[in-house]
Parts: sequence; structure tokens; C-alpha cells
Amino acid sequence: MSSSESSSDVDKRVARGDARRTRILAAATTEFGRKGYESTRIADIARAAGVTDAGVLHHFATKHDLFMAVVERREEVYQTITLPTESVRSLFDQFIAAVRLAAEEPELLRFRVMLTGASRIAGHPVEGRAQRTLEAALDSLIPLVEERIAAGEIAEGTEPQQLILELLALNEGIRDQWSTLPDRIDYVAVFTAAANGLYERVRVR
Repeated sequence: MSSSESSSDVDKRVARGDARRTRILAAATTEFGRKGYESTRIADIARAAGVTDAGVLHHFATKHDLFMAVVERREEVYQTITLPTESVRSLFDQFIAAVRLAAEEPELLRFRVMLTGASRIAGHPVEGRAQRTLEAALDSLIPLVEERIAAGEIAEGTEPQQLILELLALNEGIRDQWSTLPDRIDYVAVFTAAANGLYERVRVR
């Protein structure tokens, strides 16, 4: 800090930089979500964010860095799901809460839909990510279902992997349907009803 620059001036400069970075991330989320990685240009993002190309590159050295920053921003939504949890009911409630939180940022939801397909493209920056995410979910959630069957919450005869796959498929499928008809489909309401129906099917009565 120069002798002529006060701490207040520094704070204002930092705040402006943070606000600019937030605008860039928001613009990148929209551009990548609608055009994909390859078709999106730094110039498109800069224009949408109201900054210069150099302004984007000041915060993110490459398009790849910016894309991965949006990926990480998206992952924050589902970090609200915490394990271990006390019951399968609690797990379902956490999924519903995560969906409700995700729905507050429609452009980030569209980005997630794009990301699912992109992870299956050879050479894409997120190639294999969906596979790793699914494997991690199964590895962490199947033991919970097994424990809750033994504890008497979930009906005997329930296949743990099947249950988790159905829950994940409901989320992904309804999210994809919403991205196709956003004005007609209430993502949160439809997922909540479907998840609750799935739980009612397998819980001990």
C-alpha cells in the first residue's frame, strides 16, 4: 500500500475487484451453460459481465480456469448434504433442501445440465467427472441405507444401490426436464413429491 493510499481506499478497491469477479462468474455460468465450453469465448463473457477481455483474464488466467471455477461454484450447492446423517429420511430431506437452494440460481442449474453431458465427451475439461461423482455417491450412501435397513427404518428386501440410484435419477431427470420446459415444470415441487413418494415406498410402516 502506498503512503497516499488509506486502508479505506484499499478496502474499496478490493470490494470492487470482488464484485467484478462475481459478475464474471455469473456471466460465465450463463454463457457456458447455454453454449458449452468450446463455443463460449472470453469475449462473450467479458461483454456479458461489462468488463474487458483483459479484465476477465486478470481474475482467471485462461478460459479453462474460469470454466473450472464455475464447476466448483456449482459443487458448493450440494456440499450442504452432510454425512453421516441419522436416517434415510434425513438424507432425503437434505436432498430436497439442496434442490431448493439450487433452484434459486437457474443459470447455475442450466450449467449443471450441460455439465452432465460434457463429462462424457473425450478430451473435455470435465471428462469422467460424472462417473467419479456417481461412484463417490454410491460408495458413501449405500452403507447408510444398509445401516437403516438393519435399524428398522427401511424395509427389508430394499436393494440399497437401487434406492440410491433412483433418488439420484429423480434429481437428474427432473432437473433435465425443467431445463427443457422451465416455465411449465416446478423443479422443487416435482422433485420433492417424487423423493417423498420414493421414501414412502421403502420405509417401514
